[in-house]
Amino acid sequence: MALPADRTHGRWPYLAAAAAPIATAVVVARRDQLGEDVRWALWTAPAALLWHQTEEWFWPGGFLPWFNREVLGSDADEFPITRRGGLVINVAIGWGVTAAAARGGMRTPALGASALAVNVANGAMHVALAARRRRLNPGTVSSATLFLPLGVAGLAAIARDPRGGARPLAIGLAVGAASGAGTFAGMRARLARSRRRAG
Repeated sequence: MALPADRTHGRWPYLAAAAAPIATAVVVARRDQLGEDVRWALWTAPAALLWHQTEEWFWPGGFLPWFNREVLGSDADEFPITRRGGLVINVAIGWGVTAAAARGGMRTPALGASALAVNVANGAMHVALAARRRRLNPGTVSSATLFLPLGVAGLAAIARDPRGGARPLAIGLAVGAASGAGTFAGMRARLARSRRRAG
């Protein structure tokens, strides 16, 4: 049964929802091998992202109007973040970066730390807004149960690993902070430009 279009805002969320349990099953099946080093942190990141996207975009869904209207102050469900923008952010960037970090492992600790830090920043935003407004938003549950605990533990593991350390951690935290701040600033600026042109 198809979900209403205003909940999913596109077709890719169906793929995320289908892939989330498969990715989790792969991680569980390889848990002994992944538990040998920091690979567990890097391989759980894509699975956590898929569950988070499922909550945001598929069920209960409604992320796009919530973020555009309630967080950014837009008058439209699909602006300044559009369906296409959501696809690029979530699939091209989100899936691409977390998959590359998992594949690279501790050969690319800065990439791994960046992927985890972006998840942590995203999760912190969801949880902070839920606490401030005293109600759940699309993404709160997966942020609190997956993004924050797995991300923080993973960043700590990278910092402790001899192949990682302080430098990759610092890079990851900088990327995470820039991702969060940049998204807000960029979208607010886009909304402001649109209002100036309309006015």
